[in-house]
Amino acid sequence: MTITQAVLDYLNQCPLLETFNRGINVDYLEEHIDSYTIEETPHEPIIKRYVDGSSIRQYEFLFASRESYGPEVFQNLENNGFYEQFSEWIEEQNTLGNLPIMSHSLVPQKIECVTNGYAFQTDEDKARYQIQMRFTYFKQ
Repeated sequence: MTITQAVLDYLNQCPLLETFNRGINVDYLEEHIDSYTIEETPHEPIIKRYVDGSSIRQYEFLFASRESYGPEVFQNLENNGFYEQFSEWIEEQNTLGNLPIMSHSLVPQKIECVTNGYAFQTDEDKARYQIQMRFTYFKQ
């Protein structure tokens, strides 16, 4: 299983996404409202290398969605609230030790949101919101 697949499977368990009954795409965000994607971002994969060849690694990515958007404050507050709740869910999962499931040679350590959710690209009636994330794991 790839790192991307492990993260995708993990995020698909988020109860905030159950309402829409849609899965998360990879590297593709559909144009319709309430669609989701994860996109790997450029990063240095190895954080620390040990003499035995093992290492601490990271997988950095964006979790993004297409949301309704416009001059109505209520809608934009709702979008921001979703990302606030999403960050809280990620933090809670870390505290509980619920992390992406990996192969035996990869040991998950932490998944975290490194930014708040923000409107990245806006149109007249919809916007792309995103949050930057990091998954850290040990590779034997």
